[in-house]
Amino acid sequence: MDYEYIIFETSDEIATITLNRPERLNAWTYEMGLEIWDAIDKVENDPNLRVTIITGAGRGFCAGADLSRGGSTFDGSNRPREAGERARREGSLIKRYFLLKKPVIVAINGPVVGVGITFILPFDIRIASESARIGIVFNRRGVIPEISCPWILPRIIGLSRAAELMYTGRIINAKEALEYGLVSRVVPDDKLMDTAREIADEILLSAPVSVTLTKRMVYQFLTETDIDKVEMINNRYFGWTGSQPDAKEGVISFLEKRRPKWKLKVPGDLPKFFPLE
Repeated sequence: MDYEYIIFETSDEIATITLNRPERLNAWTYEMGLEIWDAIDKVENDPNLRVTIITGAGRGFCAGADLSRGGSTFDGSNRPREAGERARREGSLIKRYFLLKKPVIVAINGPVVGVGITFILPFDIRIASESARIGIVFNRRGVIPEISCPWILPRIIGLSRAAELMYTGRIINAKEALEYGLVSRVVPDDKLMDTAREIADEILLSAPVSVTLTKRMVYQFLTETDIDKVEMINNRYFGWTGSQPDAKEGVISFLEKRRPKWKLKVPGDLPKFFPLE
């Protein structure tokens, strides 16, 4: 796929996806969404790519849905036919997020509202620049938060704060977002991408398959109520990783005080029983 609304770049096992409609403050379109997921799928299937960073071009991350159609913006009957067919074919969008095998870091530069924020909530790590402004403004536009936001947001920041942000549509600044736990770091604007890359580089110090298995458990266990099943899955993965060459490399590289040289790659070297359900 050729990209018109994003920029896709790779360097040193790290992919960067940049929303690229700066003249519209990177306002979301159906086509942009397709391009983002196509790029993510490329990372998922490339054993030489391990982490994705998503950010926005220009002075903001994403202004939410493109409102150029005015009052009919959210009228589902105007959605491309392909959108409905794709949704039926691929099933749950939130599950698609949770089944991703490789970490995604979101670097929020400047304002982000509406779908701009809901589409990044299910990703792994969110950091923000000091100029970031975040708003879940759907109720103010006469619609409701999407991409399972009413399910995942309370799990991230707690019920009371989630309710306040969704019901009021209030815009919060970066400091408030950090206090709420909506982002894990706030950094000066000119340090945002450097910080995102530093986090990605730290992830590269961990074994690829170990990260994938840990990521799988994090999201699977969000909805798992059977603690015996949780323990069984955890033990099965741990037992398998302990018998693999990367476990040996992890210990030896630590003792020798050097950077590890991981042998197993994702997706090709995942255990045959992955994923455990």
